[in-house]
Amino acid sequence: MNRFSMWFANFMRGRYGMDNLNRFLMIVALVVIVVDLFLRWRILDLVTLAILILVYCRMFSRNVNARYQENQKFLAVSRNFRNKSGNGVGFGKRSSGSGFNGGFSGSGTQDATHKILRCPGCGEKLRVPKGAGNISISCPHCGTKFQKKV
Repeated sequence: MNRFSMWFANFMRGRYGMDNLNRFLMIVALVVIVVDLFLRWRILDLVTLAILILVYCRMFSRNVNARYQENQKFLAVSRNFRNKSGNGVGFGKRSSGSGFNGGFSGSGTQDATHKILRCPGCGEKLRVPKGAGNISISCPHCGTKFQKKV
């Protein structure tokens, strides 16, 4: 199993993964499947298939910035629903992060001396020293160079 885990981790490197919009779409697909069990309409099968294809295309996408922007628009639209109903439909209290990292938002801290940033090119997490001021960062994964104040 360890070999498969390593293969899958390498496969997902640089890909977007799951986010709040994908979780919501999966819930919608599940609801459509349950409704289809009772109604048996062919169109509901096609709707379910289309939603699942969209979820997997978003999850395996390498265009991290575009998927992040889509998720941010979804969060902005759904903010009123999430605030009124407490924690929403299971996606209200988590951060707006992506991937299998438990909702990493890209600007959190790992410890008292370092800050975690996201590369704007590939979305990889980068650990930089806190309080270093305005620094130039080069991503070891994709080679993108950018400046950040930490």
